[in-house]
Amino acid sequence: MHKFGPSLLLAITLHFVIVMLFSFSFESKPELVKAEAMPEIIEATVLDSDQIQAEMDKLEAAKKPEVKPEPKPVAEDTVKNDQQILEQTRKRKELEAQKAEEALQKQKQEELKKQQEQKKLEEQKKQAELDAQKKAAEAKEKQALEERKAKEAKELVEKQKQAEEKQKQADTLKKQEIEKAKEAAERETKLKEQQAEAKKLEQEKLAAEALQKARLEKEQLEKQKQDQEKLEKDKQLAQEKAEKLRQEKAKAEQEKAAAEQAKAKAEQERAAADAKAKADKEKQLAVEKAAKAKAEQEKAAAEAKVKAEQEKAAAEAKAKADKAAADAKAKAKADKEKQQAAEKAEKERLAKAAAEKAEKERQEAAARAKAEQEKQAAAAAAAEAAAKAEAAAKAQANQQASLAAKQAIARKVESAWTRPMTATQGLKCTIQVKLLPSGEVIEATVVGSSGDTVFDRSAENAVNKASPLPVPQDKALFNEEFRTFTFVFKPE
Repeated sequence: MHKFGPSLLLAITLHFVIVMLFSFSFESKPELVKAEAMPEIIEATVLDSDQIQAEMDKLEAAKKPEVKPEPKPVAEDTVKNDQQILEQTRKRKELEAQKAEEALQKQKQEELKKQQEQKKLEEQKKQAELDAQKKAAEAKEKQALEERKAKEAKELVEKQKQAEEKQKQADTLKKQEIEKAKEAAERETKLKEQQAEAKKLEQEKLAAEALQKARLEKEQLEKQKQDQEKLEKDKQLAQEKAEKLRQEKAKAEQEKAAAEQAKAKAEQERAAADAKAKADKEKQLAVEKAAKAKAEQEKAAAEAKVKAEQEKAAAEAKAKADKAAADAKAKAKADKEKQQAAEKAEKERLAKAAAEKAEKERQEAAARAKAEQEKQAAAAAAAEAAAKAEAAAKAQANQQASLAAKQAIARKVESAWTRPMTATQGLKCTIQVKLLPSGEVIEATVVGSSGDTVFDRSAENAVNKASPLPVPQDKALFNEEFRTFTFVFKPE
């Protein structure tokens, strides 16, 4: 309504002028004032100030030539009709304003719907990117697995190749042995041929020596046969030895692999056992230190009690001695001066000895007390050092646990966050969060704004949506740092 106010006022003024002109130009006959088409003319008028001004100029120009000497008075019906027209005009303008307002609301709803659709598309796009990243990670993992399998297959092929090489070498050795045996057989054949020729010559030259040569040949043939059998046995033994050597080598490789696996497993178990033993030892040392300190304190208390009892006994003994001395002194008054002097000297000697003994006992007790105090001070210093070390270790562990929890909270909040359309790169805000020990969010409030209200509200919604948050199990650490804490929300 505020937007179309001036134009509406100008339109109403223009129509009022038009009505007045019509009333001045025509006679006030009832049949002439019956047209109801005026609202249509008013509805057709565009709310444009320039056009309205042009129409007003035309009307002024058309009005000047028409000079009416005496205009007739306006009839009551005409005035009433004008009022009706004005009322209809006002209602129509209100209706138009209402339609414009409804159109504006509809446009806003359509824009909001478009924003929601855009947001939905962005979420789908983000989900698609996450799915793509997940698929890429799975593909990468699958590729790594395939590469590992390929590597293992390659290693297996290499091992098979090495085994084939070894078998090939064994076959080569076997072939060489066969070649040697063949050469030996050829040499034997040549030798036989030479022997046969020699025998023939000898038979021709020396017929008499035929029997002897035949015997010699028979012996040689038997010897050659034995040599051949020996050669076959040696060959078979060599083959068996090569096969046994190959089996022993394969077995040795398997045993070596099993030994390496057992060694690796033993090293892992030994490392775990060493770590456990170290932890147990440190725990046992701490317990022993505490027990030792407690025992030393109890010992010091017992010694102090014994010392007090000794001092009490010495005081009682001194009181008894004083009483006995007083009695002896009273009795000595009746005795001779010599006996009195002797008793006095004895008394002084005994008193001096008792004093020396008491002084010695006092010095020994003081020395024992000093040693005990030094011992207790050393034990207290050791206990304090152990407590400081334990406190430092606990502080470091709490710091690490706090840092890990804050990082986990930031990741979970960021994963639950929906980026608004107005958010730009680099926005950040500081959020104060109140939690229950279970991690449930009680309240999330922006205490350091990013300058973008929509971004701040989206950050608060992300914190509430991510509830429960991952918090440390240590109650003291939770109460100290996580019951109420602030963190900077800065999505990447």
